[in-house]
Amino acid sequence: MTKRMIALVLALFLVIGFGLVGVRLLYMQVFHHDFYIQKATSLQTRDTFITPNRGKIYDANMQVLAESAEVERITVSPKAVVSETKEKNGVTADVQRQTLATILSETLDVSYDNVMEKLNKTDSEYEIIAQKVDKDVTKELNAKLEAAGCTGVYSEPDTKRYYQHGSFLSAVLGYVGSDNNGAYGIESQYNDELSGTAGRIVRVQNAQNEDIVPDTQQYIPAKDGNSLVLTIDSDIQNYLEKHLETAFADNPEARDGVSGIVMNVKTGEVLAMANLPDFDPNDAYHLTSEVYINELKTDVQKILTDAKINAVIPDKWYEEGGLANLPEELQKNDDIVNKLGSARVNILMKTWRNPVVSDNYEPGSTFKLMTVATAYELGEVDADSSFYCGGSLMVGDWKEPINCANTSGHGMQTLTEALMNSCNVAMMQIAQKVGMARFYEFYKAFGLLDQTGIDLPGEIRRSEYYTADRMGPVELASCSFGQSSKVSYLQMLTAVCAVVNGGKLMQPYLVSKITAPDGQVIKEIEPVVKRQVISEETSATMCRLMEGVVTGGTGKQAAVAGYRVGGKSGTSQKLDSANEGARIASFVSAAPIDDPKIAVLVCLDEPHSWTTSGGALSGPVCSEVLKKALPYLGVEPENNAGTS
Repeated sequence: MTKRMIALVLALFLVIGFGLVGVRLLYMQVFHHDFYIQKATSLQTRDTFITPNRGKIYDANMQVLAESAEVERITVSPKAVVSETKEKNGVTADVQRQTLATILSETLDVSYDNVMEKLNKTDSEYEIIAQKVDKDVTKELNAKLEAAGCTGVYSEPDTKRYYQHGSFLSAVLGYVGSDNNGAYGIESQYNDELSGTAGRIVRVQNAQNEDIVPDTQQYIPAKDGNSLVLTIDSDIQNYLEKHLETAFADNPEARDGVSGIVMNVKTGEVLAMANLPDFDPNDAYHLTSEVYINELKTDVQKILTDAKINAVIPDKWYEEGGLANLPEELQKNDDIVNKLGSARVNILMKTWRNPVVSDNYEPGSTFKLMTVATAYELGEVDADSSFYCGGSLMVGDWKEPINCANTSGHGMQTLTEALMNSCNVAMMQIAQKVGMARFYEFYKAFGLLDQTGIDLPGEIRRSEYYTADRMGPVELASCSFGQSSKVSYLQMLTAVCAVVNGGKLMQPYLVSKITAPDGQVIKEIEPVVKRQVISEETSATMCRLMEGVVTGGTGKQAAVAGYRVGGKSGTSQKLDSANEGARIASFVSAAPIDDPKIAVLVCLDEPHSWTTSGGALSGPVCSEVLKKALPYLGVEPENNAGTS
């Protein structure tokens, strides 16, 4: 082959090659232009998420209890810091990072070391430095950054949850975490309704975070969450919390503090619910209760002793936590740090939980209301029934007699007097008439076997009780006066409401309405009657018996001048306590007892007062709450009512 022919062949191949390239370019640029543009831009897309405004939470009178405000999220691009610093004469990237870390840590109150750790990720374009930053703080930060010539720091829209009244109603409300999701309480239960849907800002940017094509930015707005209207009345809640605080101040060593509920007898609406110690949902990780701080100190000391470590942990760590608040010699001991952190989390969870729905307790003599109501409904007792109490009663094959609270005995007494005297012997005699099977049936009918179904998370799954096939004469006897079973505080109050509300067991609830961001009502919750437990006649009789307890029995200190009040005291031994003297002092009351509208339950867990009597300790708290709540609800006083 001649040189000329070789040259022609090569030229032909070149033409064909370039032609194929051209065809490929034509194919890419014309026929699949959109596909390749999309693919190219997707590799350089930057998303900024817009946090929606969380829905508000109102009380029954439309007072705001919780709402979200616009704040900002502070982020940094370590890659941009390095890139932009290269262009600054005399300033190295290391110096720039150190300056940035100092400004960010001091202004935002975050750890310098943590900021430096993020800034040293020089291949990263996005690191979160702080969240929920108020706008005035961001303004201050920007001024400092500009003065120092620092770049690579950005702010993004965010929201922050505010609870206007601090610890008020904290056990019910719960709190919101840094991810804007509810944790505990109503915030958790209705998180899907409250949280809304996040928006997005989509940009196409180069490696220097500069927009490649400005008009490619896409804005998808956030959808704000729905709001809730609670059944809680802030005024009644305030009455309850105020008087629980007084009771707790008198009993600061109470193991699990004091708890209380106020309920609309006719509807099941929870008007107030509280327990102490409580917490501030604005700063849920901050421990303020001396009771829980002291408990944590005990747990920590055991951890250190077991590890044979002699160290003094400052109070700031107990209150705030945080690695930086631990002694330096402990900070590098991962095992100890983890154990201390776990101990603190366990205590925090105790402060957050709501004992009213999450704990079981021995109801004691308040349960006698159900025992008497059951027997009356079955026709085993009536107004003319009488019972003899000699101070104790031999039951079954139990080796010793079971004592009454009055070991000297009450002598012969009517049904009314038996309840007024809170006589254990009379209750055991009544339960014997009912029998194990029927006693169990009514225990179940009063809702004491199942969850109430209240719209709060963390409700205890089941009570502790004897089934009919496991119940012997001794168990029946002790159950008759509320000593061998455990129920939740909420279960107990709903059962008592059934006793006084014409026999209707109501579904307790806390949210009455769900509204859209524009205020339009999406859903309205109506009262639900779960079942008819006893007849209206039996209920009316029980109201008269309960009034006798307050006017002439163990509940005299629950009386309210001008009002007819019914109630029952309870002083129960804690069966699972190592302390044989541990008691729960409780009282339940309803008013006006001739036409009950509200009921109140107050419990003191292991009081350390001059007495453990529920009538003496919890009865006055019920009285004070009713004294304020009844006229507030428009119930007019009667002449000579409430006096003995």
